[in-house]
Amino acid sequence: MEEFLGKKYALTTSENFEEYLVFIGKGYLHRKAARSLRQEHWLTKNDDGTYTFSFSSPLTSSEMTFTPGEEFEETKPDGVKVKSLITIDGNKMTHIQTEENGRISKHVREFYPDQMIVITTAEGYSKTAIRRYVLVE
Repeated sequence: MEEFLGKKYALTTSENFEEYLVFIGKGYLHRKAARSLRQEHWLTKNDDGTYTFSFSSPLTSSEMTFTPGEEFEETKPDGVKVKSLITIDGNKMTHIQTEENGRISKHVREFYPDQMIVITTAEGYSKTAIRRYVLVE
């Protein structure tokens, strides 16, 4: 994962992501805002061995600091709190979020020199959401 640290990736395409947002109960305005954002994501490693995954767009930004393999409480950009567990294996960062109602979503981020691909699945969701990001720096 070291070679991908600090590199920014910008969203270019999204498949089935709006349907995923419907599945997790997001309203029309939230979904439209999420689709129109020029999102950038990047991962950094901190001196204490933790990682920080950051998200930025013209409307909002957020970050989460985590230790791979240790559960933590995450506040998503929409303000919803979930229990999260993130693991890193090679070029893959697997992020599992468990909501208060027990629903589990899984986001697998695959980092490459020129792109990042995010594959999102959820228990009870029959589709797979795929978002592609290109390297911007």
